[in-house]
Amino acid sequence: MISRTLGGLIAAVTPRSDNFFRLFNDLAACTVRGAKLLAQMTGVQDAAAFQELFVQIQRTESEADGVTRNIFLTLHSSFITPFDRWEIKELAKALDDMIDYIEDIPQHSKLYGPGSFTPEMAALGQITVRAAEKVQEAVALLSDMKNAERILKICQEIGGIESEADRVMHAGMERLFAENSDARKLIRDKELYDLFEEAVDRAEDVADVIHGVVLERL
Repeated sequence: MISRTLGGLIAAVTPRSDNFFRLFNDLAACTVRGAKLLAQMTGVQDAAAFQELFVQIQRTESEADGVTRNIFLTLHSSFITPFDRWEIKELAKALDDMIDYIEDIPQHSKLYGPGSFTPEMAALGQITVRAAEKVQEAVALLSDMKNAERILKICQEIGGIESEADRVMHAGMERLFAENSDARKLIRDKELYDLFEEAVDRAEDVADVIHGVVLERL
């Protein structure tokens, strides 16, 4: 009787384990929203529209930071977690890093304004959206290990998307150095290509964490 009462008290004051999945879904949604805004930005020619998209990306990144903080606060106050604490930390960090890199791209391109993205960067923007959507799909399935086979397949697909991003980035870099001699543009565009690559790489980091979580529980 005492143990049942104590268990009830603990349950009453302890955040529910499924709160983590809700927060992870919220964080993944921020990543998708940020990626779509970035992809839209790569095709914008109007300065006012460019600035508005930039503000929206900043707001999305700030929202993601708030969700990440909530994940760590929930972790601190939870006795029961859906999987290991270090896995929760790694997953939250990888998701947050992805939206951080998405925001870094317009931060660095802002000085150059609209029309400054190359066709390859626009393609990388679309690839980033696809990677973020796959991440969101995997995260949404993570609450039920009956989805293990599908989750592992999605992780493999994210790896394929990352490889595609590498090919597009390398093609863009080759064209950049073949067609330009202006040092300022070379440095600036190379930095942007690197940031696009990092954003998609973080999606693969998310997939790696999720892949490990699933394999440990099969």
